[in-house]
Amino acid sequence: MSNRPVIQQRESNRPVVSPRESNRPVVTPKESNRPVVGSKNDNMLMVAAIDFGTTFSGYAFSIRAEPKKIQCPHWNAPSTDLISHKTPTTVLLDGQKNFIAFGYEAETKYLELSEEKKQEANNYYYFRRFKMMLYDKVRKERLTTETKVSDIKGRELPAVEVFAHAIRYLKDHLIKEIESKDTSIIVKDCNITWVLTVPAIWDDPAKQFMRKAAEKAGIESKSLMVALEPEAASIYCKELQVEKLSGTESGIGVFSPGKKYLVLDAGGGTIDMTVHEVKSGGKLHELSRASGGNWGGVKVDMTFKEMLMEIVGERFMEGYCHSNTAEYIELFRDFELKKRQKVDDRSQNKRITMKIPATFAEKYEELEDKDISERTKETKYSKLLKWEGDKIRINKDIFDGFFKPSCDGIVHHVKELLADPKVKGTNVILMVGGFSESAIVQQAIRDAFPECRVVIPHEAGLAVLRGAVLYGHDPSAVASRIAKYTYGIGCTELFDPQKHEPKRKVVIEGKERCSHVFSKHVEAGTVLYLNEEQGEHSYFPISVNQKAISFPLYTTEAKDPKYTDEPGCNYLGTLTMDISNTKGGLEREFKARLKFGGTELTVTALNVQTNDIAHADFNFLEKEP
Repeated sequence: MSNRPVIQQRESNRPVVSPRESNRPVVTPKESNRPVVGSKNDNMLMVAAIDFGTTFSGYAFSIRAEPKKIQCPHWNAPSTDLISHKTPTTVLLDGQKNFIAFGYEAETKYLELSEEKKQEANNYYYFRRFKMMLYDKVRKERLTTETKVSDIKGRELPAVEVFAHAIRYLKDHLIKEIESKDTSIIVKDCNITWVLTVPAIWDDPAKQFMRKAAEKAGIESKSLMVALEPEAASIYCKELQVEKLSGTESGIGVFSPGKKYLVLDAGGGTIDMTVHEVKSGGKLHELSRASGGNWGGVKVDMTFKEMLMEIVGERFMEGYCHSNTAEYIELFRDFELKKRQKVDDRSQNKRITMKIPATFAEKYEELEDKDISERTKETKYSKLLKWEGDKIRINKDIFDGFFKPSCDGIVHHVKELLADPKVKGTNVILMVGGFSESAIVQQAIRDAFPECRVVIPHEAGLAVLRGAVLYGHDPSAVASRIAKYTYGIGCTELFDPQKHEPKRKVVIEGKERCSHVFSKHVEAGTVLYLNEEQGEHSYFPISVNQKAISFPLYTTEAKDPKYTDEPGCNYLGTLTMDISNTKGGLEREFKARLKFGGTELTVTALNVQTNDIAHADFNFLEKEP
């Protein structure tokens, strides 16, 4: 029989938890260090939001007295053609893993090192688009604080450290920006409510991961809120004047009560979608749970890269990246410019001209003993692409075709969402996010959904950032959300031969019990209202001296699972209640209530005997036992 403690069950068939004995230190009970969603912080003078994107990141802020007067800084881009309100999500560390630079400054410093001190540059770590790496990793393996991401040369470091460097830089830059202004407001860290944006399709461990990274960056957890990107954009657009929304007509209220619209948040890495309905008072209610995929702007880059690899081969491409890193970066920076070029700017040309580093063709000829223009003639691109020295001229249809995999993925998913009976009557598509500024993407949506009005705010790439600031001022703007999964705890209950499988019978403390029972707290598809607690469960310690109660949480897409080891059930993490400051024996009863209606899963625990709050928290970032 297992020597692990089991939380006692008394003359009742209520589920009882089978916790693991934890060797983690017991946390001294204290007030929860997470903000209560919808609460007001009287010391808060300002809300500052960090939009941590796959390709570009930025921040914005506004003071409490003027929440809608949102300020975004301008970044010193090397070229006026590049985005100025955001900076590349790029981190540069030295050989000892010390932070050197972020954003445009990181790109410029690394390019200079690669050109002038190539040997020294080889020791530096250059991380770009690592948010997308995290998304790719969590689809294949469990996310923990030990999860790693790779730099441009494939060397790995803990992801939480790299993310923390980026967040710390943006936090410090914001504070310096405020201090440099002539203002009568004295801002301290404790007077700032921080908001960090995450894709709505990210799961609970990914959100907790970002919170951990922010804490490492010096942001106190109690001052931090997490905003879902499409929700933030929706909040911002609702506040815009009609004339600032393209696709609207005078007199027609896109955000009037009763109106339903699909939010399509197209970023550099992921595409997030959800459907909102505007209720009385302007509050937003989610009609369809957030969903999406990896069809963002990075996929366009990958399609372009795949074309090059069809010509020169994958081995050459990866070798060029490692040996000619500066030129490799410049190659894709130029592609980024062409990708963002307005259709009108190139509509008269049948070909798109791109600059290719001269070393690309030289290196290929040196290694393969063949001219790259001759090699191109041997491929299917022989009549569609032409090499001319340090430039390539690409047929316009081929160039637009780089967007096809992304557009096809987006269109297919929008069709699936609009076919859901729960969103019937939705005839407006609100496009936000940097990738939504692409005329090719916009046209693909208009062509696929002629019956819908496509609405796009000016500076769609800043909608999430500005909306996150508004969300920080009023978290109650989104009044309800849809449960993405069925959540429950792993427990045992009194064995019933009419109900339970014989193989699951175990004997605990002299009683026959059924193991691996899925004790459901909330069901997938349930409408969850803000700050509403779902399900109350009572737990008892097994020993007089027990200091903590810990038990596993599981999720599944199934509506009514019976056991935690059924196909589709996934271990989420642990919920731990600290009972170290309580007196009494086995009669100590603790009630736990889970809240699912906010952007993060939270828990409250009550000592029934004393009516005191017991400290309880989740850990979603540990390895599965």
